[in-house]
Amino acid sequence: MMNYKNEISPDKDTGWGLIYRLNDLLNEIENLVIQGKYDKWNFKLDRIWVNLCYRESTDILKEDGDIKEIKLKDTDIKEKEFLDRLIISARRWKNYYEKKLNNHPDLRPKYNYWKNQIYSKLLLKDIWIRKLMHKNNLYIKEIKHNPAGAMWGK
Repeated sequence: MMNYKNEISPDKDTGWGLIYRLNDLLNEIENLVIQGKYDKWNFKLDRIWVNLCYRESTDILKEDGDIKEIKLKDTDIKEKEFLDRLIISARRWKNYYEKKLNNHPDLRPKYNYWKNQIYSKLLLKDIWIRKLMHKNNLYIKEIKHNPAGAMWGK
């Protein structure tokens, strides 16, 4: 059993907790993409985004002491909403053509096009999320490394 100090370090504990959560979500996403489970992929991307919003401040609109609306202040919400609108639009068109396929098999190319658009828009959202993670130093740490010095930790 490891010997832990009795010191509490919430900043490190919280940071590690966030990293583990994000890592688990990213692993789940990789499997969902391979399985073609687009709705679940989108949901997991939203879960990552929620975890990245912990620092964002909010605007609370009150009227006569009652809360009428709560909004995130950052531009990231606008970018996410834009990407979500693209995904929703592609999903609606795919569903529209999917319903018509039984009576109009000639619509298969349009159905396939919109199904591919869902994938493309989700891929764009996935890349955006990973760039956001990178911006917050939560994704990939790029370092210059000389393989010849690996044995000595250089």
